[in-house]
Amino acid sequence: MIKTIQPVEKEPLEKPKYGSHVSFFRTFAALIPSPRTRYASLARSLKRSVPATYHTLLSGLEKLRNERGAFVAADSDDYNACWIRDQLYSTFAYYYLGETKKFSDGIRVVFDIFSNSKEKLERGACVIPSVSHEYLHAKYHPDTFGEITDDWGHHQVDAIGLFLYMVAFAEKNGVRVVESPNDREILQLLVSYLTIVKYWEAPDNGMWEEGLDMHTSSIGAAVKGLLSIKDAGLALVPNELIKKGGEAIAAILPNESPNREVDMAQLSLIWPYNILSEKVTETVIGRVEERLVRAYGLQRYWDDNYYRSDDGISAEWTMGFFWMSIIASRRGKTTDAHDWFIRGMSTITSAGELPELYQNGKPNKNTPLAWSHSLALIAAIHLVDHPLQDIELVNSD
Repeated sequence: MIKTIQPVEKEPLEKPKYGSHVSFFRTFAALIPSPRTRYASLARSLKRSVPATYHTLLSGLEKLRNERGAFVAADSDDYNACWIRDQLYSTFAYYYLGETKKFSDGIRVVFDIFSNSKEKLERGACVIPSVSHEYLHAKYHPDTFGEITDDWGHHQVDAIGLFLYMVAFAEKNGVRVVESPNDREILQLLVSYLTIVKYWEAPDNGMWEEGLDMHTSSIGAAVKGLLSIKDAGLALVPNELIKKGGEAIAAILPNESPNREVDMAQLSLIWPYNILSEKVTETVIGRVEERLVRAYGLQRYWDDNYYRSDDGISAEWTMGFFWMSIIASRRGKTTDAHDWFIRGMSTITSAGELPELYQNGKPNKNTPLAWSHSLALIAAIHLVDHPLQDIELVNSD
């Protein structure tokens, strides 16, 4: 139910829609643009074609980023922190925008965070944590990179897997982010950490930082991260460590966990990780469309109590529409991608900001949400080669 684990050369990290294989690029580098160059060109086209949309989405992202490249999750007191996962997804937009310095800086922020917490990482790579605050923390102060909130669902395997994947992705695509022996040591310690916590059989708090469960979105992130970092030659990763994760996720798919059939977090297994078979991909997308799609976004899962509306409808997350648009684009379903993008843009506020979610038909206070703005930009860039006039904001002057 998952793809056969193969070296990334045979299935490149973030395989470009408009490119060719890595060896072909190396041979004809002077004639054919790299995926990174291609996306930079698409971003310029987006800026020219729909300037209001481009600037609105980018400004919402940029206002949440500090000079060091660290993001707060949203412009609210509750979200005034730098989450590892949000930091990486928010930073990802800069790769597609062709702003490689900002992309690199955003990944370097996480290296600096782990370097600042290196003693904890070293302990966690040797001894199984027994309480929440002993796990690698999920959220940090955006300026000092100090830990925030001991009492939290910090055990988030998916965030670690995402970091490993993003580092390998950057290096494979010509963006240098590994700068020192200390960086390589951190990567190796993270591999050891995933081994010690037994990511393939021990539950974690998952993408939504809630109860402990065996999340396929977490196990899959770890599998892809380990495979990618191994293929890039940036850390030693035993094949058995990857195999255990592959077997574990295959036993649970197409469900998110033994206790939950469908979850928006599973979209990450399709993009950016691309580890599901076509059959399982179709099942996951079908379930999401049937059970999680609402007027203003995607529910995270059925019966989600976070910001539940008065009528009992769970919170409607705006970024879900853009996630679906990206996936549709990468699967060659351009009409669907366009439709999902339009639905996502319909949730933008009068101030030109994408909220975290809608409750009772209104945006919540976590507005703008960096993650949502980033996915919206990535989705828009994927649509550049198609008619764009009807994705432009009305206030295009």
